[in-house]
Amino acid sequence: MKDPLPQPKRIQSGHWLAVCDAYQRMGRAVEANDFAHVVGAAKELTECVARVTIEANGEVYADNAPYPALLSAAHRIVAHAARQNLPPNDVLRAIPDNTRKMATQLAEVRNRYGTGHGRAAIHEVTEEVAEACVHAALVWVRWVLARHSEVFLGNVTQLVSDLESQVFVSGELAERLDAANIPDLKEPEQRRLGVAVGRRTANETFTVRIDGVRACSTDPERWPDAYRTGVIEGLFINHDNQIDAYPAASADCAAELLQHHTDSASVLLELRQLLGRASWSFRFQGQHANVVQSMLKALPKVPADVRPLWSEIADTLSGQAPDLVP
Repeated sequence: MKDPLPQPKRIQSGHWLAVCDAYQRMGRAVEANDFAHVVGAAKELTECVARVTIEANGEVYADNAPYPALLSAAHRIVAHAARQNLPPNDVLRAIPDNTRKMATQLAEVRNRYGTGHGRAAIHEVTEEVAEACVHAALVWVRWVLARHSEVFLGNVTQLVSDLESQVFVSGELAERLDAANIPDLKEPEQRRLGVAVGRRTANETFTVRIDGVRACSTDPERWPDAYRTGVIEGLFINHDNQIDAYPAASADCAAELLQHHTDSASVLLELRQLLGRASWSFRFQGQHANVVQSMLKALPKVPADVRPLWSEIADTLSGQAPDLVP
């Protein structure tokens, strides 16, 4: 109890204050030898950390959600941080899962002996029971908080937001994309992240292009189709759903991404529809000819079976009149 809890790098200040408050309350109960209070406070601390973890992941659980469900949900969020692609029965999963099982038992101990319930009789709580509850809580809580920094380093919502506005130094995005564990994300999340990377690349951010786009060619199996599709969309469609591309990168990067996509034809058909419906951004109005030229130059990189479709998109952009801004 004398050692501070590990503070995650990206935890919200309000969440951290809540965790510290619960931890300090348990500490005061230990100092006072109020064993019934220790039992109740141990359960409250684990529930607090579980809710903080769930909320940090963008999820919401009702205030009366069952305690075991809260711990299981929080545990699932951080469990993949141990290592990607571990089998369910691997010892590296079993050890932390057993700490969760210990913490889950705190609810029953608290119901029998801890504070939070008015009782018609006094139930003795021994020092041994109180000490066991403290350890059960802290082993799981410390493990979860230590995982926060890695898991939420790759939190998709936060990463998409940062791609819209934050500066990325060399290698930073690569680390965060690795932490996001993209292959295990659901396809809509893979695509949403890809779109954000594509848009930032089209905004002439070299480090994002290297870590989030070029990396797809150096290690193709690591990057799923939905992510690639999203990047290609982002390379040509901006936040306002307008056509907007970077002549020095959009076409060349998209051509490379198509090389390892399992259905490059469907990607280009969808892109053609998007470009056909979208207006032209002010920037694109001034450089569309350069973008078309870069698309033609990138043609040899495009898979042979979809080159006619690629050329058709380039020709359509070349022949269209922009939506002039007054």
